[in-house]
Amino acid sequence: MVYALCTAVMILAVLCVVNVMLAMGIIRRLREHTERLNALNERPAGGPPPAVQPGETVAEFEPGAPLPERTLIGFFSPSCAPCKELAPAFAELAGTMAREQVFAVIAGFPDETGTMRELLDPVARVSHGGPDGGPLTKAFKVEAFPQVFLLDASRTVLAAGHTLDDVLAATHG
Repeated sequence: MVYALCTAVMILAVLCVVNVMLAMGIIRRLREHTERLNALNERPAGGPPPAVQPGETVAEFEPGAPLPERTLIGFFSPSCAPCKELAPAFAELAGTMAREQVFAVIAGFPDETGTMRELLDPVARVSHGGPDGGPLTKAFKVEAFPQVFLLDASRTVLAAGHTLDDVLAATHG
């Protein structure tokens, strides 16, 4: 009986040591994974900004059509929680402007854009850019959603940001 008890204790001790070694291996891998993710998220110094900045001019995105004095452009993704929060405020601001002065770009699969399209379609010219956002997203160098821009007639960016605060100041200023 004593031999069986000693054998059980030895097996349990070996299992505990194996468990600790596996846990340490998992912790090491998680640290490596976290370092890799952090390296991906860091931008190199002097790299390009994440989107066009105020003062920059955007290439012609609606060929042959002149822009109004001020044009509001919003980039949204239906799978983005901040986009869902910003879209009603954007629609409210767009409602105070002529529909020709407002563009909304929705980046996502067609089956998931319905609700956002219904909200923005009455007040803006809505473009569905596919999962990557399409050519407008590339022209504005948008890498994160939501993003809002205010342009003048010469396509110069007057205001840009992830919220409407800067755009509101430029609209009323």
